[in-house]
Amino acid sequence: MGYHIPAYHRRMGKSSQRARSPAPKASAKTAPRRHWALALATVLCCAVLVSLLVERPEQLATPPAPARYLDDRAGLVSWQFAAAKNQYLEYLSRIVRIAQVNVVILPRSPVQDVEEFCVQAATAWKIGAAGADNGLALFVFRDDQKVRLEVGYGLESVITDAVAGRLLAQTLIPAFARGQFETGIEDFLETLNKTLEASEAADRRASHSIGMIPFVMTVLRNAPNIAHKVLRAFVDAEIQGRIVLSLFGFTLAGLAVYAVAGILPAVPAVAMLPWRLYTSPTLRNATRAGIAEQFAPRNFFARPPPIFAGLFEELQMGDIVNALYLLTAAVTGIAFLFVGSGLFMDGLGRFGGAGATLMWPAPAAPGG
Repeated sequence: MGYHIPAYHRRMGKSSQRARSPAPKASAKTAPRRHWALALATVLCCAVLVSLLVERPEQLATPPAPARYLDDRAGLVSWQFAAAKNQYLEYLSRIVRIAQVNVVILPRSPVQDVEEFCVQAATAWKIGAAGADNGLALFVFRDDQKVRLEVGYGLESVITDAVAGRLLAQTLIPAFARGQFETGIEDFLETLNKTLEASEAADRRASHSIGMIPFVMTVLRNAPNIAHKVLRAFVDAEIQGRIVLSLFGFTLAGLAVYAVAGILPAVPAVAMLPWRLYTSPTLRNATRAGIAEQFAPRNFFARPPPIFAGLFEELQMGDIVNALYLLTAAVTGIAFLFVGSGLFMDGLGRFGGAGATLMWPAPAAPGG
């Protein structure tokens, strides 16, 4: 009669064997997937947190859009002057087409932050052409004795903050200080027209297409203003829009880090390229007969010439080729990114806060 092992002990024996058996190791394929999943989850959490933590500012009330190129809502100039300058500004904006220029005269600024009001008003009024963003808005606040020249994104490289301040200081401010408002506006428009005609913007007025390299250089030169504009769009967006922008920003930052990490190793390789060519063992040991043998049709089509493989390794051409590939991809990506953004971003005449704000002193009393 055989010894009978109870079912309870059999189950315990199997459990102890399972406990003693080593845990299966994670396969080599699942580890990278876990890392990518962890990275994506981290990026998503960061995007949601950033979107929720930033408070959305209250939007300023924007006055109605100007019905004319020179819209005097404060009675600062005569109607004859306003009508004449309205025709002149229409000529500059529709015929010359370097920029769309509007002059808006208000009794006072509705808020204390004049710059913020002017940016939102010029953007809401859609001053400027789509894609070109070539709007220029001159705001005159009569009672505040302030003037603000708001420059569209497309003209920020031409009418910089310094140029905008100089235009106001040399034309408007001296005349306004004497109480000669019409003279100041006329001098300003004349000087502005000369500045635009002499600028690089005049060469592109007949065509919206420019070369790839000049376009990328323009984008890089205006990178601070672009960052400011993106930050403003992020702050003004709803939660869903913020999450999308955050995910896009984190992805773009990751690609930029990847590109830089691939380009940097090529810098010493390029710097040392002449010396490595001079001291190359492959070139030093090469003979005319050996090279001819390698490039013989029967050998050349069978495998790459060994001299190529040796030079490729000695000169670190792998790092250089990889860097060129990443650099080309980065330049192409920047171009398509900003060209595409101009296509799907709504509205005309985008403004990024560039310009200048000045005050004029009250006219001196007669005999004072």
